[in-house]
Amino acid sequence: MVGVPRSKRCQRCKRIKVKCDEKWPTCTPCVRAKVTCSGPPTLTKFINNVCHSSTSDEPESNSQVVVRFPTSGISVSNLKSIRQQGLPGGASFGHYRLSADEPRKNMTTVADRVAARLVRFLAHENAPWDVLAAIGYTKHLPARLGESAALRDCVALMCSTWANSRRNVQADQLVDSNLYGKALRSLQRALDDHKQQLRCETLAAATILERLEVLFDTRRPYHRTRHAFGIKGLVMKRGPPNPNDDLDVHLAFENHAALVSHWLVEGGENFFLTSPWKEVIKQAWSVLEDSVPSDRMDCYAIGYHFGYWPFLVHGYRHISMDPDANSQQARAMAFRDQVVALEARVKSIGEPIMQRARDEGRIIEEPNPKTPVGKKFHFGNLDTMSFVISYTMLRTIINRVLYHLSVLLGYPDALPEVENRELCKQTWMCLPFIKALGIVPSILAASPVYMSYEGGDRAEKDYLLDLVVEVSGYKGRYPKDRKSVELLVLNAAKAMTGRGLFAASSSSLKEEDGKGEAIHNI
Repeated sequence: MVGVPRSKRCQRCKRIKVKCDEKWPTCTPCVRAKVTCSGPPTLTKFINNVCHSSTSDEPESNSQVVVRFPTSGISVSNLKSIRQQGLPGGASFGHYRLSADEPRKNMTTVADRVAARLVRFLAHENAPWDVLAAIGYTKHLPARLGESAALRDCVALMCSTWANSRRNVQADQLVDSNLYGKALRSLQRALDDHKQQLRCETLAAATILERLEVLFDTRRPYHRTRHAFGIKGLVMKRGPPNPNDDLDVHLAFENHAALVSHWLVEGGENFFLTSPWKEVIKQAWSVLEDSVPSDRMDCYAIGYHFGYWPFLVHGYRHISMDPDANSQQARAMAFRDQVVALEARVKSIGEPIMQRARDEGRIIEEPNPKTPVGKKFHFGNLDTMSFVISYTMLRTIINRVLYHLSVLLGYPDALPEVENRELCKQTWMCLPFIKALGIVPSILAASPVYMSYEGGDRAEKDYLLDLVVEVSGYKGRYPKDRKSVELLVLNAAKAMTGRGLFAASSSSLKEEDGKGEAIHNI
């Protein structure tokens, strides 16, 4: 047929070394053997589509088409048209690519098999309540595994760890050391390759490793810090995300949280809040609004404003350490005005979202005598839960900075103390729901627990310490006795509001150092 080049044999014909007549989708030897034909191993093929009678212009490259193979009469709907041209006599010439929305049923590569495994995890009945499945970029990974060995190996590690977690494997055996080493080597090769280094898939691979170590790894306690350094350098070298690439945009929003934690400890400017990043993020935001659920966009909205956290912490710390009393007073007044403006902006975003979630039944208050507050929140989905715990924590951080600024200025304000108490209660009402989801979500809730600890009475603090001790038993990095754990929590709360210091680098982090440990749970 015109325009149809020779195609490679199917896998069975290759294996038994017979001639394949390439009559796709099922060749004649496979028909005779009554077995499933794998089809050609390439994703790209030429097809003479005799069903079209017009000689129209070429369609857009991303258009979905339905093709009927003339040899078998079987329609194929998972093809994307790359190029199509009319020929004399009513025939047409087409160049198509198999859609990557889902793995091929006849998997011929390692990437296909890894993608199929990831899709099964995402389709699991518990996936809507799974932290890994809820990450914004996860659903975009299967389509990209064939383009990057580093991403393929990191996703294979993620699937293995995911499966071990669901099987309740011991915490120190969740991450397979062999797969971990393979993923690291693949990522290093990608970083050394100038063609792969700045690709979106390479950044995705590094991001997956960082997340896995935060959530599951108990044997390499401080690799997250190293990954954060690597992600920061890679993101800065790549520049702003491509607004038309969903994976790239989701990675930018998700990595922002890891980078905020990095800037919180190490210092540095949050380039997400400055040009040209600010403009690109705004453009990407308008693109995502058409394809991403509003609950997820709410999380991204409050997550973007978390970018001001390092500004609050380092700003307050520098002012509190100013030896000149007059200079300190003037700087504190100016800084307080900035923080008040930020608080108003955050509340203008968060309060309408909270009210809408309540009206829609995604946030429901229920009685719970087991908690010090006597009630708890029930959430309609993970995104709503994530928004509430994040919004409440950000409000608490701003509240604590404002209160301690008022102390520096010489007139302690009682109003922030009252408001802090209410914010702490909201945080505690989230904890029963989070604990019911399992240990991994509880790890992510450690920072809000630290932030709210100072606002509790003795009974409430004991309740919070029970949760921290439970997490420490899983992570295996915390002090053994309860008094030392409490000291860790208090040091963390002070460091997270500028009244203390985090460890400056991963080399100075010690297992018993409460100030350094806290950042690994943010």
